Amino acid sequence: MPRVKKIPLVSMTPGTSRELTVWRWGKAGARPKAYLQASIHANELPGAMAIHHLAPMLDAAEKKGQIKGEIVVLPHCNPIGLSQLVGNTHSGRYEHLGRENFNRNYPDLLAPVMEKVGKKLGKDAAANVTMIRKAALNHLSGLEPMKELDQMRIQLMSMSVDADMVLDLHCDAEASLHLFMSRRDWPSARDLAAQLGVEATVYNAPYPQTMTFSGANGSFWARLQEKFPAAAVPQACLSVTVEYRGQHDVNHTLGASDATNLFKFLQRRGVIAGNPGPLPKLKNDATPMSGMDVGYCPRNGMLVYLKPKGAKVKTGEAIAEVIDFYDPNPKTNATRMVSRTDGILFSRKLDGRLCWPGMVAFRIAGAKDLPHRKGLSGLDD
Repeated sequence: MPRVKKIPLVSMTPGTSRELTVWRWGKAGARPKAYLQASIHANELPGAMAIHHLAPMLDAAEKKGQIKGEIVVLPHCNPIGLSQLVGNTHSGRYEHLGRENFNRNYPDLLAPVMEKVGKKLGKDAAANVTMIRKAALNHLSGLEPMKELDQMRIQLMSMSVDADMVLDLHCDAEASLHLFMSRRDWPSARDLAAQLGVEATVYNAPYPQTMTFSGANGSFWARLQEKFPAAAVPQACLSVTVEYRGQHDVNHTLGASDATNLFKFLQRRGVIAGNPGPLPKLKNDATPMSGMDVGYCPRNGMLVYLKPKGAKVKTGEAIAEVIDFYDPNPKTNATRMVSRTDGILFSRKLDGRLCWPGMVAFRIAGAKDLPHRKGLSGLDD
């Protein structure tokens, strides 16, 4: 069984309290260190199902002495969002108190780490990594948040910021398995994409600037290297957002398969001993965020799709229709939305959803930069 730690969060209302639950395998401080968390958007549960199946596999590996590094796992990392039940609906993407997205506004570590170690960075990459991690941890330990959400963010960062790999397990509304990462982690993360069997990998170039959880963990390494080009600052943390399909893709078959692939990836990276077997063939090469077409609904109505998730589409192909409830004319009552790139339709909503002007209806991973996407992050709430 893992070592279990409970971290209490500050109570926001009388008579209530919440806590983070942390599982650990391996020896504290051992390398490589892997950090996995599920469901920062609390109603996205496929990652939690994967961890449900991964945990007994890690137990068995530890009994055999196969865990060589340290593994830190949060089976569900957002107890605040777990509590948000409204009208028989679980609302887990935004905190109700401050209306913040749970996966935004994590601490930006660039400035404090620069202040502590910037002038000390030299040509020794290993020494630099040790200094940077220590400075990041010291900064986080000195923060004194007042609100529960801020405390939760700092606690999650404190457990992950010194990891060699950070896997933040999410899902979409309805989607194929896909990844978001930094351009600096590609192609070194091909083994992750291939082992997990993802349909699309989308990278920020050169790194994500929005302070999502994975962005905050990964981007400050690359930004430090930019600030101190003469120093040896490696990309010491592979920080990836893993989008485990859609919210309804929660079952034992998928969970067991996802857990097996996570376990094999940890073997490939030396966290767990053993032979993971041949690396599966990569399904599709990574594509830039600037090549990702995002389909915004042009009007209100009912959304109906003409292409299934995972479909390979061409520029100009119709992806979906927005149907006007009150227009009886079949020539005018449906507005088509088309692709503006050749690529993979990896993300969409459920058929029959009410939509409104500007709502994101789909995302398509394309290889070519799109002028209308230049400089945009793709993080449309």
